[in-house]
Amino acid sequence: MRVAIVYNPTKMRATEDKIHGSRRKLLYPTLTRVRKAFERAYHRVVTIDGRGNLFTKIRRAKPDIVFNWYSISGRVQSYVPALLEKMGMPYTGCSALCHALAMHKGLASKVLRYDKLPVPPFALVNRKQRELSRRVEFPILVKPCSLGASEGVSEESFVESAEELPAAIDAALAVDKEAVITKYVPGREITVGIIGNKKLQILPILEKHFDTKRGAPRIFTEKMKKKSTHWQYNVTVPEMKADEEAAVKKAATRAYRSIGCTDYARVDIRLDKRGIPWILEVNTLPGIYPKFSPMAKMASEMGKPAEYLAMRILEEATKRHGL
Repeated sequence: MRVAIVYNPTKMRATEDKIHGSRRKLLYPTLTRVRKAFERAYHRVVTIDGRGNLFTKIRRAKPDIVFNWYSISGRVQSYVPALLEKMGMPYTGCSALCHALAMHKGLASKVLRYDKLPVPPFALVNRKQRELSRRVEFPILVKPCSLGASEGVSEESFVESAEELPAAIDAALAVDKEAVITKYVPGREITVGIIGNKKLQILPILEKHFDTKRGAPRIFTEKMKKKSTHWQYNVTVPEMKADEEAAVKKAATRAYRSIGCTDYARVDIRLDKRGIPWILEVNTLPGIYPKFSPMAKMASEMGKPAEYLAMRILEEATKRHGL
């Protein structure tokens, strides 16, 4: 089978710089590992720079399936799946519609709430309508509505009073057309990786632990993601009661189905003191970079390398497309 790996060199290079530093033997170490893993499985593999005229590049490559690794900020994340659907080309991962829905935090919350999943109370504001139509209970979070990878999320996104709110809204609307305002849920930040379609594989659950020092952010910020802050966090396999773990897994798989995910995704959850798993976000194109991405950490907990995830994703996609 001929597999085309479509990737974003700019985003991939920036991520690899964070992991390995700018002075490394291979420009894209993770891409190389994944390509070799595919080749060992008797696949013919071609890598395609997703920038430029992607339609022509794919048509010339003539793959049987595309491994979609084209990560980019915001709603543009639907671009590659939308193009591949127009071409009638099988590909890995979620559909264009699923990506667009999950990326818009307001719409995603509406769908999840419709399916009776626990979602923190929320409201949307935009550049024309910055005022809230109802009173809110502080503390709250103010985030850009359609950006991923914690973009636009800072320490100021955590708002504890009405006086702090206008500045937080202005900051979010400076980088996005809409901002989503949600009630802050105190508790444990849990992330759940899922692979599969008809039958779902739940990877080892992880928990983010934030710095407990005075003044430390209570949320995961963009600077934490980029490791450009003195505030620290770490990720571990959490100790949970059996009923809590069952509730988290049930909520994550229901959210996965509700948003319409295929092949793989990651669900972020806040587990409160009562054991209620509140859905924060569904990430429809989570990273699989070793020593960096939560999904890779989950694979590591299973004793598997990061390329195991790529192989499982490709395996699920080929079954789904009947290849």
